[in-house]
Amino acid sequence: MKKVKRKIIGALFIGAVIVTAGVTVKNGAKAISVEAARVQKGDIAEYVEELGLVVSENKGSIYVEAAGKVTEVMAEVGDVVDKGDILVKLDSQQLSRQMMELEARKAALTAEYKEAIKPLDHKEIKKLELQLESQKREVEESKRQMDINKVLYDAEAISYEEYHTSEIDLKESEALLEGIKLDLELIKKPISSNIAAGYMAQLKQLDIQMEELRSQGEDFVVISPLKGTIMMKSVEVGSYLQPGSQVMEIGDSEALYIESDLLVSEIGKIKVGSKVEISHKDLGIEGVQGTIRKIYPRAFSKVSDLGVEQKRIKVEIAIEDQIKGLRPGYDLDLKIIVNSKKGTYIVPENAVFEKGGKNYVFANENNTAVLREIQKGIESSKQIEIVSGLQEGEQVILSPDEALEEGTAIIINTLKEF
Repeated sequence: MKKVKRKIIGALFIGAVIVTAGVTVKNGAKAISVEAARVQKGDIAEYVEELGLVVSENKGSIYVEAAGKVTEVMAEVGDVVDKGDILVKLDSQQLSRQMMELEARKAALTAEYKEAIKPLDHKEIKKLELQLESQKREVEESKRQMDINKVLYDAEAISYEEYHTSEIDLKESEALLEGIKLDLELIKKPISSNIAAGYMAQLKQLDIQMEELRSQGEDFVVISPLKGTIMMKSVEVGSYLQPGSQVMEIGDSEALYIESDLLVSEIGKIKVGSKVEISHKDLGIEGVQGTIRKIYPRAFSKVSDLGVEQKRIKVEIAIEDQIKGLRPGYDLDLKIIVNSKKGTYIVPENAVFEKGGKNYVFANENNTAVLREIQKGIESSKQIEIVSGLQEGEQVILSPDEALEEGTAIIINTLKEF
């Protein structure tokens, strides 16, 4: 029994060797195991891959115009504010004191001006006229008394002091008479146009100074220029700010678009209206469509993550589909479509290789590798369009190595779908 079993096992082993040899040997050569894929008809797109930054459509940095200590901060990061809402207040006590001083000066000058232009008081005029007549008589009497004293002094009837006293009395009477005349002239004569213009100029100057202070007062209150969400805050109560200091950044969290910096070498393929595929694996964003809406006219230098300085151009991308939960500052993956075709022949990109400046594939013809020259069309990151050289359904060998040559026997161990 043991001998019979050995014979059976030996026969089975010999049979297996014969079968294997029949599969792996053809025309005296050993067959090579390969992976392959069929030429398919489908859609293909060439695109530029880049990162994009989500940006608020309506955004702006908010600065203070005046210097001062922060007394109140009315909004925090994440708060939604309306246009005109007060965001920050600064101490303005000194400004208030200056305003009070100007208001007091204006009140005094206004009273003086009104007094200067008030209507004639006829009773006051009559009173002055009576004083004037009385003073004229007083002057005549003083003059008569001085003349008498002069005669008496010449006759040595009185002393010089008595005579000199009468001279002084006359001069004082004459001076008082001139004063009454001037008062009467002033009260009868209206204010001159030059004086009135002087008053008006001083009042206008005070108004200008007060308006400047009011304008500065507005600088002590920082107001939101638009409706949006507070994205950034760099101010706290008690801090002292200089003019031009940034206090907040505000943006519309609902109206969003994407900015991306593209290499200058790639920008020639892109135009306004080019379609964009937007995605982000961690955020669950996939298949979102966008459109290039603006290409900036000027290039700039930017250092890559590897430390290489590159020339880039900024573009703006409109988001056509609504993305729930999207916020400014998010980074998204972009595929900017630069060329596309529908219903064309395509193969995996690792089936095509270059040799002598021409493009080739190895096609499977009856389990034999046949070198086939092809003409490429559009190239994506994983697929290539075949313009000529292949037909739909034909098999092409993937990632052919140096051991594969024209006429080599092959075994397709995997026929991949793509």
